[in-house]
Amino acid sequence: METMKEGIVMRIQRKRVLVIGLLFALVVGLFPWTVARAADPMTVDSLTGPITQNEINSFKAYMQTVEPVVWPNTGSMQGEYAQGKSGENIKALGLMYELTGDTAILDRMIYFCDVLLSQRNDLLPAPYGQRTVWTNTIAPVWPGNNTGTASADSANGDPVGHLAYCGKLILQTPAIWNTTVPVTDTYGHGATYRQRAATFVNEADYVVNQFILPSLLDLSQGNKYYFSAQSPYMTGAIMPWNQQMMISYGLQNLAAAHAIIGDNPTLVSQYDNIVQTNLNWFFSNDTAKQTYTNSKGNTTYNWGYNPTLLGGEDSNHASLDVAGFYRAFLSGRYGITASMMMPFANMYADVMMRSANDYAGRVDGTDGTGHGAPTTYPRNGNLFLAALRPDMYTTLANASLQNMTSTSMATYSRLMWVKKQLNQGGSASNLALGKTYSASTTWSASYAADKAFDGSTSTRWSAASGSLTNQWLSVDFGTSTTFDQVMVKEASFQRVTAYKLQSSNDGTTFTDIAGTAGTTIGASKTINFTGVSARYLRLFVTSASDVPTIDEMEVYRMTTSGGSDTQAPTVPTGVTALASSSSQINLSWNASTDNVGVTGYDVYRGGTLVGSAASTSYSDTGLAASTAYSYTIKARDAAGNSSAASSTTSATTLAAGGNAALGKAYSASTTWSTSYPAANAFDGDTATRWSASSGSTANQWISVDLGSAMAVNQVIVKETTYQRVTSYKLQSSSDGSTFTDIPGTSGTTLGASKTISFSPVTMRYVRLYVSTASAVPTINEIEVYTP
Repeated sequence: METMKEGIVMRIQRKRVLVIGLLFALVVGLFPWTVARAADPMTVDSLTGPITQNEINSFKAYMQTVEPVVWPNTGSMQGEYAQGKSGENIKALGLMYELTGDTAILDRMIYFCDVLLSQRNDLLPAPYGQRTVWTNTIAPVWPGNNTGTASADSANGDPVGHLAYCGKLILQTPAIWNTTVPVTDTYGHGATYRQRAATFVNEADYVVNQFILPSLLDLSQGNKYYFSAQSPYMTGAIMPWNQQMMISYGLQNLAAAHAIIGDNPTLVSQYDNIVQTNLNWFFSNDTAKQTYTNSKGNTTYNWGYNPTLLGGEDSNHASLDVAGFYRAFLSGRYGITASMMMPFANMYADVMMRSANDYAGRVDGTDGTGHGAPTTYPRNGNLFLAALRPDMYTTLANASLQNMTSTSMATYSRLMWVKKQLNQGGSASNLALGKTYSASTTWSASYAADKAFDGSTSTRWSAASGSLTNQWLSVDFGTSTTFDQVMVKEASFQRVTAYKLQSSNDGTTFTDIAGTAGTTIGASKTINFTGVSARYLRLFVTSASDVPTIDEMEVYRMTTSGGSDTQAPTVPTGVTALASSSSQINLSWNASTDNVGVTGYDVYRGGTLVGSAASTSYSDTGLAASTAYSYTIKARDAAGNSSAASSTTSATTLAAGGNAALGKAYSASTTWSTSYPAANAFDGDTATRWSASSGSTANQWISVDLGSAMAVNQVIVKETTYQRVTSYKLQSSSDGSTFTDIPGTSGTTLGASKTISFSPVTMRYVRLYVSTASAVPTINEIEVYTP
């Protein structure tokens, strides 16, 4: 990947390509002043069940009608790609690709990121580019203004995040790495998916290490986010939560991308440590927020605009905060659990959501003005929370859609995310609706048992006059049903002083459900427990201060076990394995499908289960060096059905002792120029490269002098930028003059990364000999390992 030492040369070349690209863009109508195509809104077929192909096609059709914004069609490029439509659309494209695995969606995301990168200040020609920033340099930023000295602040974290997110999604699928991207490479970002990913990740790193870390941030207080003393925006101040989410979005995706390719563990650790510190600032520190029990009996967060303010965050910024925390939760990198996220969901369901069309302006349930004014619609960052509190899913979905359609890619993708989560892991529908009900006693016909199951809190069941103990309320599902969450609403009169949930298969003999007993219910009590399969469920009120009265009782299935689904998922395909170190192999595969929904994948090494994954990638660690391992993958669904094993794939871990070629002496048959010397192929960076001289396509070589004789058994060659070699072999020498072919090391193609393992050979010199190539051979990196 490209480093600072080669950056000037590469960026000059990229600027030349960019000028041509911008002229091309004017011709083909890239810029948004071109008349936009008419777009039908995206359609939701149903709020329940799996995502349908029609819904996917609806999104794909709509995404083709939306263009990324370029200068001069915005007054703030950083704003447009942070919280503006272009930035939110990129996040939506990534989310929908993760949901569907449809490469047409990934291609559209790549197109948006191509355009985004082209608009960066140091790459874009004047007058909109090449502007001096407050750092007194032509910094790599997306400016917040369109004239004069360029402003730039924390909003630049989002463009970095978009590039890294797209790069990460590509890197998670090695099967497409060497495939040409169907999106025209207008700006010279790379023809193949792997090359595009390298460009996006490299350029995101460049912004972080040339602007964000050295100029924008002050991390001197234990890695916590503060603005630097030189930042004209919020000089030296603590960073607000929503802006922390922008910076962390970039760093966490960069950490994930580098972890996949295993090229820079030190950088991964640096990025992860920064993100972890600032997430801990919120979750592990109640001096930065309040944690309390809300009026409905549920644990809830109250927080402010930044860590010094303990309450009353406005609804606009809160939506951004929630979406950022949820992204970190989904990454699985920072120890955030569903239980840690649940107080956000309780905040929205119990405190902010007053009705389907009335949402509080602040997270504490109060209203203000501006960003803190109440809204008649849910801000879409909060839609993720319905995956944790499915009782609000239908309300939020209906409030966000117009006749089951949407013209917001952000809203649509987040609803699709929740829909899939609930379909795979539970039911968004109240299982108790439309069933048969009974009760121990009833006050009158106006307060019968069915009133507690009719979906309305304005009606209620009441026990008979004087009946304060051992009263119950029951639902008959009609058949054995699995459930693990019950919500009880005692809104009108809060009188229960002891209760428990019970289940039965015959309606006569009931068994207590473990972990469901309590003392008070209150306006709304969510009771979670290990899943139970039964025909009958009842709330048993042991005691009450007055006649118990229950307004509503709802039943959900949040996790699954058992059930009538007997159809297994399809077999995972496209399984690839790639060694990233002497102890780690990274696996990836194509998503399986299922009649209900795939919930995860089991990874087998040599026939033994070694781990599981929720997504289509897995890193197997703790392995022995220089050892071959074979893998198969099985998909499983919510009912516990497993697919047959995938085809077997294998990889060999790198040799121990590290890359022996680093810091040595290098030579080559010919060189293109001083910008592409032999040393570039041994510097540990895949963005620099050696190239043979112009016209030299046969019998070219590149060599390393290890300094002394040593046994070598593995060489990795990375031909990332241009894959041109058509035949090659490895050779060894003890004197640098007479070279001998190493048995079993010849081949035809190298590709993005070729690991060549062989029986140990003692040598001082290692040489890659390129017999033929389709064009001038160019090698990004050669690594040499000892047994």
